[in-house]
Amino acid sequence: MAKLEGIIYKTFDHYVVLRGFAAIKDLAQISHRPESYQRNADKEHKKSIIQFLASGEYKYFPEITLACRVANYTEFAKNIGIDSAVDRDDAQFVPGLKVLSERLPYEGYRARHANLIKNANDELVRVDGNHRLEIFDENNEALWDEAKADKHELEKLIVPFTVIFSEKEFGDKFEAGIFHNINFKQLPLRQEASLRIIHDIGAFDNKESLGKEYPLALDLIEVVKTGQFNAIPWLSVVDDISKSYYRTTCLSIARLLISQKETLYLQRKECVLDLKKTRRDISSIQNEIDTLEETVKAKFDEIQELELNQTGFEEMVTYKKLKLEISQIQEQLKLKQNNHISLEYKIAHLEYKATNLRRYLKSCENTSIISEALTLLVGVYRSFSQEAHGNIAFLCALVYYTILDKMQMQSFIDWAERNGINKIIEPDDLSKDSAVNLIMMFEQIYQAKKNEIFISMQFEDSQSELIYEKITRAIERFNEKHKSIRLNATPIRIDRTVESSTFSIQDHILEAIKSCSLIIADLSSSNINVYHEIGYAMGVAESHNMIPNMILLYKEDTTHNKEKKDIDKFVGFNLRNLSQLRFKDYKQLVDGLVDRLEKHYGV
Repeated sequence: MAKLEGIIYKTFDHYVVLRGFAAIKDLAQISHRPESYQRNADKEHKKSIIQFLASGEYKYFPEITLACRVANYTEFAKNIGIDSAVDRDDAQFVPGLKVLSERLPYEGYRARHANLIKNANDELVRVDGNHRLEIFDENNEALWDEAKADKHELEKLIVPFTVIFSEKEFGDKFEAGIFHNINFKQLPLRQEASLRIIHDIGAFDNKESLGKEYPLALDLIEVVKTGQFNAIPWLSVVDDISKSYYRTTCLSIARLLISQKETLYLQRKECVLDLKKTRRDISSIQNEIDTLEETVKAKFDEIQELELNQTGFEEMVTYKKLKLEISQIQEQLKLKQNNHISLEYKIAHLEYKATNLRRYLKSCENTSIISEALTLLVGVYRSFSQEAHGNIAFLCALVYYTILDKMQMQSFIDWAERNGINKIIEPDDLSKDSAVNLIMMFEQIYQAKKNEIFISMQFEDSQSELIYEKITRAIERFNEKHKSIRLNATPIRIDRTVESSTFSIQDHILEAIKSCSLIIADLSSSNINVYHEIGYAMGVAESHNMIPNMILLYKEDTTHNKEKKDIDKFVGFNLRNLSQLRFKDYKQLVDGLVDRLEKHYGV
């Protein structure tokens, strides 16, 4: 139960309001958030409110507005403010409302002291100030621990409030209208002007109290004020506050760089774990290779002994058996060696990624590093036209990628230009979410071009194995040719990477197809599983409104086309809209595949 005390009267001709002061915990306990128009605050926002209340520096906010629904509002409003007495316990309109008999004159009008008693049953609706009250709800205990703040002490804070009464029948519509007018009818203070006050006057000795991004932003503003980045429109220093955005941009950059730290920390942790596992795998494969090589050598020694000591050794069963065993072991050895090469590329990729992530985590709050990134971007912006330099969110994303990975930065620019992202040049003052969303959009595209290539083909077939060998040779040649940009394309063949287990190999196949950069499918064997994998990949692409990244291979004199069918009939269905590489000899396959890989990766 909570008792709200204040003064009750009519405002704006017909709105009855109760204005007063109460403990913030009491306001939270007797009110609830309307689902229709109030959004739930995210974790970080809630934590920032807690830290603000605990900081003690300029701790103040406007009154909290709650709504109370009245069964007969018209009659109730008539009794407020007139000379005739209002019953001291007038429960017929508002249960728990007591209007005192004393009158407080204000220029001839009659306001009265009143109190409103409500149980903790969510009877009042939060119209404005929901986020300030939400932190005191019972389900936020963990946030208080994270913020290292004393909830029991802060919940005693006395804060101003307004309870606005409305007709019960139209409560939802009325409250939503008031919410809109409070939040959107006022002319807000531009963030640029607010930052000028904070920076130039230096009102806050404790910069951290404003939020963890502010110390970095204010330091960055000092650097930008020199005018050295004027070639970047959003960092151009001008005196006219209506045309100035550099302070807002500095804050947006700082906010984005810091907000990405947690995400990238988890990525690096996962990357390091994957790297350790891959190193163990490659060590195990190397041991297997060594064993197979020793076995082959031993059997060659046996053959040599037969050749030296036995006449007619070619017809001996032992000799024929040894030759067959050597052939089989050499085939196994080739498979292991190809797998070893794939893992080497994977390790190189993971090491590169882990290094970039570590560098970002160490330097993203370093003003000097950010300045270096901006210096590099000055040249980039000079290459943009006036109508295609993007908005603040675009610049924030560019700074992020410049610090994280310059290769991704260039890919981001290419993607933005292809899709017209850089032609959106509205200021975008509050670009935290915009920048994050822009990065997420790009990552979905860029990650689709990551290093893994899924190989779909028939298993354990002499022709298929020879084709696979040439595929890996083409990928190896491609990687060597473009090693400066560290793409490290890696062939993935599920029969070589997944051991038999309780998990379905089919599940591994489908997951690998969804996550890979490119699919190379060999149609030369007319294998039904290959068609199934192609169909699944096409379905995944279609669900994302994309063209599947796929290269179809076909050996024109394939040993499997025994009936000498026309190629299109042998293939089985119409795949003309997908990239096909038909070849007669294996040099043509390798050369053609290198060319296709370069087109896929855009190099």
